[in-house]
Amino acid sequence: MFKKISVYVLSLSFIFGAAPVIFSSEALALTDRCPRHQVKTELRARRQKPKFFRGSLNGINDYLQSHSVLAFAQDPFSVQAQYEFSLRDIGNGRSCVMLNRVVAFYRSAPRIVMPREFSRNSCEFKIIFAHEERHLNVFLNYFDRSEKQYAAFLGRIARDVPVSTPVTTPEETGQMQIRIRDHFDKQFAERVSTSIAEMQALQQKIDSPQEYTFTGRKIERCGALEARDSQQNKKTFYDIDR
Repeated sequence: MFKKISVYVLSLSFIFGAAPVIFSSEALALTDRCPRHQVKTELRARRQKPKFFRGSLNGINDYLQSHSVLAFAQDPFSVQAQYEFSLRDIGNGRSCVMLNRVVAFYRSAPRIVMPREFSRNSCEFKIIFAHEERHLNVFLNYFDRSEKQYAAFLGRIARDVPVSTPVTTPEETGQMQIRIRDHFDKQFAERVSTSIAEMQALQQKIDSPQEYTFTGRKIERCGALEARDSQQNKKTFYDIDR
């Protein structure tokens, strides 16, 4: 932004011997356990082609609640997950809540908003646009990198999903699903937050005080050059025959 302001089959061990009571209690204990989840994960990512918009300086600053912004780059994105569960009957009216599949949807819509006050061919427009393009490239690189990271992280979370305890009622089933889903959401959101912080740090490097000073001076020189050119265009030259 210039100025830039910038989510199994249960294994039962039977012990045959002279103590049938041991066999009975061991079998009961094992059927109280639920198996680990076998979760399939998928990341469906889609990045829209960058879009470019024009707005008035007043409109841009009203939108950003600022008073000194000339243009800005944004990348509104969303990460949402869908969960597929099933119930596994373990006998005696009890079941295990199994997480079968997680599909995460990753959507990105990068854009640059430029001021109408500068024509596309003006010196100022080109300088401001070059600055915003640097921000845009950070967004694009972030998306490409994070797409691979998020897909891998989904798989790592899936290996550590809390095992269900046996449930007997629809209410218990719903509560267990919420517990499993909340665990997955929390782990994934932490990874997303970390990668966003990394991306924002890169954006802040672009918006350094030195960058503002350097770019501001270039824009000032544009004004001086355009004023000079305007004066030259007003001059009229005559050929006088004597």
